[in-house]
Amino acid sequence: MVYFVIIITPLLNFILFEVFFFKANLFYAVILISDLLLLLAVRIITGKKIISRDFWNFSIFPILFSSSLAAYSLLAVNHTLIHLLFVLNLFFTYFYLKNIYRGAQRDFLENISAYGNLLTVFFCFSVIYGLESFLGLPIWLLILCSGAAMILIIYQILWANKIQAENMLAYAFLAGLLLVELAWAVYFLPFNYNALGLIAVICYYLLISFVKLSLAEKLTGRSVKLYLASGFIFLLLIFLSARWA
Repeated sequence: MVYFVIIITPLLNFILFEVFFFKANLFYAVILISDLLLLLAVRIITGKKIISRDFWNFSIFPILFSSSLAAYSLLAVNHTLIHLLFVLNLFFTYFYLKNIYRGAQRDFLENISAYGNLLTVFFCFSVIYGLESFLGLPIWLLILCSGAAMILIIYQILWANKIQAENMLAYAFLAGLLLVELAWAVYFLPFNYNALGLIAVICYYLLISFVKLSLAEKLTGRSVKLYLASGFIFLLLIFLSARWA
């Protein structure tokens, strides 16, 4: 039964995403069904009760990753890229469910959270900047709506990295708000939504690195300089290569 769930859930999600590729008006229905399938799969595979914190800890990543990827696909104009994104979601979902069943949760979650959440943050903020550009929606409202997702993402990656701290939730909340403020400032740069999303990802990368080091009591002047230098290099590459609006 469990192996069936591990295999069928990613396949069903892939089929659902392909459905809204041809019927965009079914987007919200597809996202709802997809999220419910993921919740059911996590419940069956982990055996955790729905009211337990562990159940939701395991559910945060696949739901946010899958939903943000689906939203980003609506902005993509290259059909090949869209289908590749759906395939990416299929593999991420499969390996995630497979590994939490095998009991390699924490070691595996550290890696998938590190890379997967970078993509999730990129998808989220790119969608926000894209919606403002294409639909003219208020950027302040879109940015604020992303706050809850950013707090959950930061909380999930701290949990996945086995960080034990009484004030971890407070750190996640404050870091999420700070990231939202940085994303708002990034919006005023003269780049397209993809470049702005990449810059927001760099802000997230630096912020979460400092938060993890601080909670682990490993934050030093050398580590701060190292991360800031790497962040500056990536930003410089974006500024030099991105098309100015």
